Amino acid sequence: MTKFERMTSHLDMANPCLEGKKRRCGRPTPHDTEQLDLYLLEVAAGLFVQHGYAGTSVDQIARKASASKQTLYRRYSSKEDLFKAVITNLTASVLRTMNETPLKDPLAELEHVMRLLLDLTLQPDALGTYRILISDAYRYPSLMEHATNTIGEPIHRSVVRLLMAAEAMGQIEPGHADSTTANLLAGLITGWPLEDALFGQKPLACCQERRDFFDRGWALFLRGIGARQTHQTIPYAVAGGR
Repeated sequence: MTKFERMTSHLDMANPCLEGKKRRCGRPTPHDTEQLDLYLLEVAAGLFVQHGYAGTSVDQIARKASASKQTLYRRYSSKEDLFKAVITNLTASVLRTMNETPLKDPLAELEHVMRLLLDLTLQPDALGTYRILISDAYRYPSLMEHATNTIGEPIHRSVVRLLMAAEAMGQIEPGHADSTTANLLAGLITGWPLEDALFGQKPLACCQERRDFFDRGWALFLRGIGARQTHQTIPYAVAGGR
């Protein structure tokens, strides 16, 4: 039984309002509602990645999820809103970690964030979303605007904030805590892997390759910004890595 089938089986029992159920609907618990929301987003993400934005309809998503269109439209007013929710959901854990990581060492926190970003960049659903934005953004500019406002800019601001904190603590040489350094760091860590992955290659396919690549890039970055303080490296665990 696939992951989707297991979730559907559970949700059919917990949510008799799903299509095909004839019983009178009861009030779902908050947990049931949350599980259904996540399931719908996972189904939608899979179909968007498989068929593209233009090639995916709300009808298809509803059928795949064994849900009614009304179930989707109660949550999202349009396909565009649903796709925006998929984008936000893909990066929610990274953004939450960036906001909640309780580290007091800015360089250590920055290293942790950049490892998470490398992992996220190479996730299949994230790559599929990148491809959709590249191919369809010119026809649907609001999608790229949403991705920039809810993902790109918050991540960029967080990196700049950590660089500024590192400079204030004397961890790096003055003059590096700015937007240019943040962009250079993103390109160093995620640029080549993302480019290769978008062209159908499989860069850094195993955990050790990813770790070695990141460690080398991070060491180059530290030398480039004149890091003055040794900090503790955070244990590295690739999400879904092998």
